[in-house]
Amino acid sequence: MTIRKTGLPWQWLPVLAVLAWALFLRLDYFAPGRSLWLDEAMLGVNIQRQSLLGLVQPLLYDQAAPLGFLLLQWLIHHLLGGSDDLLRVVPLLAGLALLPMVFLLARQDGSRPFAWLALALVALAPEHVRYSSELKQYSLDALVAAYLMWCFGEALKQPAESRARTRLALSGALAVWFSHPSVFVLAGLGGAVVLLHWRELRAPSFLRSWGGVAAAWAISFVVLYLLHLRHVAANPSLIDFWRRSFAPLPPWSHWGWYRASLSGVLNHLFSMHAGVLPSVLLLLGIASLWVRRRPLALAMVLTLVATLVASALSRYPFHGRFLLFMMPAAALALAEGVERCRQWLRDWHPGLAGSVYLGLASLLLFHAVDLDRQHLRDHPVMEEIKPLMKEVAAHRRAGDQIYVYYGAVPAFSFYAARYGFGPGEFVEGTFHRWQPELYLSEVDRALGAGRTWFVFSHNCNHCRPRVRVNEQRFILDHADRRGALIEQLDTPGTTAYLYDLGPPRSDPGLAAHR
Repeated sequence: MTIRKTGLPWQWLPVLAVLAWALFLRLDYFAPGRSLWLDEAMLGVNIQRQSLLGLVQPLLYDQAAPLGFLLLQWLIHHLLGGSDDLLRVVPLLAGLALLPMVFLLARQDGSRPFAWLALALVALAPEHVRYSSELKQYSLDALVAAYLMWCFGEALKQPAESRARTRLALSGALAVWFSHPSVFVLAGLGGAVVLLHWRELRAPSFLRSWGGVAAAWAISFVVLYLLHLRHVAANPSLIDFWRRSFAPLPPWSHWGWYRASLSGVLNHLFSMHAGVLPSVLLLLGIASLWVRRRPLALAMVLTLVATLVASALSRYPFHGRFLLFMMPAAALALAEGVERCRQWLRDWHPGLAGSVYLGLASLLLFHAVDLDRQHLRDHPVMEEIKPLMKEVAAHRRAGDQIYVYYGAVPAFSFYAARYGFGPGEFVEGTFHRWQPELYLSEVDRALGAGRTWFVFSHNCNHCRPRVRVNEQRFILDHADRRGALIEQLDTPGTTAYLYDLGPPRSDPGLAAHR
């Protein structure tokens, strides 16, 4: 009689433990119903106010997001209700879906320890935890990149199977609508095919196999560019804002930028200090993948090159959250480096091999785990404007004026109707960072006398080296000269001040010169 074993093999326990912990981290970040902070609110106002056709045009507040992502969020918001939590569901689902996707990608041609470490690096990365619960597209960027690499691997594993290539073609054509950096991933995948098969480029069989894939990608990108991306690429405000994050051209004009930016990638992605050991493991992993999975290794390198080229052309910032799409590839390379060390030692001393593997994995994950622990302990928030607006609505009287500092305008506007602030019932402050005295003339011009609320969030307390001004204090000092403080309301990252500004001023422009 044959006895069948039931239950999960013990080898799956680490994977399940990592997945459970990753799920808990993301849901804990998502669950409290946090207010949209400035970056989220600027995108949220566009989704709230724009028509479907308006999303194709340049967005308010110089925002940029993939058109497919915007359309999906617009449908969710307008069909399912105006909840801010609903707007974070797509990033959350994308962040959760990335975890099994990375594991499947690693298991395409890798051992279980290799796949487990790749999964753990992504699952515990604080930046990915954060952007899995924010109204931004960066967690979707990472998911799309991992899925495209997996489709690429499946197409190479089954070269005679047209279904895998068709899936790659359709996935790539759709990806550019939901992820801007997917263009760089596709450039890396396509470039790897061309370089590895350059002798066959004119062969009819090669053209039949890959010509359709390339055509589908190119046609979809051209349509998207003409419809939407050309507005983003030509936005002078975005180019100026991210100027310091663009790669210098030619490269030899500023090698230091490349050295600092590339060495900082691991810190941005996994919150690990980019010391010698992680860098060595990354390079060892790429070299090992070059031997074991050359098309994927070449695609990863070419994706990085394509991103740097786009950055040098002032088309994509090489900075922080914009590089989150590289996380799956970087996790594979790091895990491969650790796994290669384990493989080298396994035949000589199996016990030592296991200890080295666990030691290296712990070193790579330690800082991320510590940051995750701190977040669970402290639950830091960005800008909690919802409870503040609720308090202001409860305390305000008929005839009260409300001045909203420009850093609070997007979030205040997004929630205004919820808390009974109708159009025209509050003054939207404008950006005068380089001429702060204009804030004072703006206050005097827009406001009369009597009870006046000043609402602040996302305060610029230094305003870059060129103008060292704490803008909130600068405006409130002017309010102190004009009248008297009655009440102050505080929530994390936001503050409201109620002033009695006294009788009307005879010369409203005088304040600009005081």
